[in-house]
Amino acid sequence: MNSKERFLAAVSHNPPDRIPIDLRFAPELEARLKRDLKMEHEEFWDWLGQDVYTVRPTYPHPASPIKYADPTVRVEDDMYFDIYQVPFRMMKLKNQTYLEPAGIMPPLEHVETVEELSEFPWPSTDSWDYSGIPEGLAARPDKALWCRSRGCFQTAMFMRGTEQFLEDLVLNEELADELLDKIFTFTTNDIEKSLIAGGGYYTFVEYNDDVATQRDLMISPQMWRRYLKPRMQHFCEMAHSYGALVRYHSCGSIYRIIEDLIEIGVDILNPIQPQAANMDPYRIKKEFGDRICLHGAIDIQQLLPYGTAEQVRSEVERLVTELGKDGGYILAGSHTIQADTPTANIVAIVEAIKGVYNIEEL
Repeated sequence: MNSKERFLAAVSHNPPDRIPIDLRFAPELEARLKRDLKMEHEEFWDWLGQDVYTVRPTYPHPASPIKYADPTVRVEDDMYFDIYQVPFRMMKLKNQTYLEPAGIMPPLEHVETVEELSEFPWPSTDSWDYSGIPEGLAARPDKALWCRSRGCFQTAMFMRGTEQFLEDLVLNEELADELLDKIFTFTTNDIEKSLIAGGGYYTFVEYNDDVATQRDLMISPQMWRRYLKPRMQHFCEMAHSYGALVRYHSCGSIYRIIEDLIEIGVDILNPIQPQAANMDPYRIKKEFGDRICLHGAIDIQQLLPYGTAEQVRSEVERLVTELGKDGGYILAGSHTIQADTPTANIVAIVEAIKGVYNIEEL
C-alpha cells in the first residue's frame, strides 16, 4: 500500500498493511531530531514513515512568518495580529518559543449590535492565493493530503473576549449567531476554494475548533448543538460533496459530543488527548471506534516528555495493536509534539511500530 491507500483503508475500518503515521513536531524539536539523527529533511520524514502531508493556499504578504494559526497581518511592539485583528504575544521557554493569545484588546470587545459587526474588516478569500495547490498536490500523489480550516467558536472567543462571548451565547443570541456566521462563512469559503483548486485530489480537510478544557466542554452539549452542530454539519456536507473526508480537531474533553460528531458526518476525530477527562483512547475505541476513525492518542503531556523510552515503546505498541485493530486508527501525537521530548522517545515510537509489524523500515 502507498500512504494514501493506507490512510483510506484505516478510515474505512479496513486493516492497512501497517498503521498510518502522522507525526507533527514543534520547529525546535524537528531541527534537533534531524541534528541528533544526522538526517536531511526528506530522509528524516522517510525514516518516520510519514503518510500525511498538508497542502494549503498561501497568504502572499504576511507581516511576519511568525503566526498563531492564521497569518500575521501586522506587528506592533510585541504583539502579532492575525487576520481577525486578534493580538498574540510571543512566549519564550528554555528550548521553544510560541505565540499565545494576548488576552487583551479583543477587537470586538465593545460591539453591541449586529450592525456594528458589518463595519469590521472581515478577512476575504480574495487575499489568498490558491493557484499553487494543484502543483503541491501533484508533488506527493501517493500521500494522504489535507487542508486545514479553523472553526468559528474559538475565533469568536478571541475576537469578543472569552467571558463576553460566553455571555452573548445566553444573553445576545442574535449577535452571537451573526458573529459565528461571519467567521464560518469565510472559513467555509476558504476550504471550498481549496477543494475546487485541488480538483478532487485532497484526501481530507480539517475543521479545527477547540470547544473544551481538560475537564469538560466549555459550553453545555445543548448549547453546542444549538450553535455549532448545524454549522459543522454544513461544513461536512460541503467537504463530502467534493470527495474529501473531514477530520475534526478539538483539544480537551469532548466525550459528550462524540456521538453528535458521528451523526453529522465527521470521519476522523483528533487528537484524542489521554490526559483529558473521559478521553481514554481505549474507552473511545471501544465505544465509538467502529463508527469513526481515531487520530492521535500518543500523550504529549506526560508520556513523551517525562516517560522512558521503554514506556513510550510499550504504549505505542498497545495503541497500534488495540486502537489499530480492524483499522480505524491513525498514529499521531495528542497534539504537536513539543521540544521537551527527548530524542530517544521519538526513536522509541518508530522502533515500536517496526516491532509490531516485524519490518526494518517504515
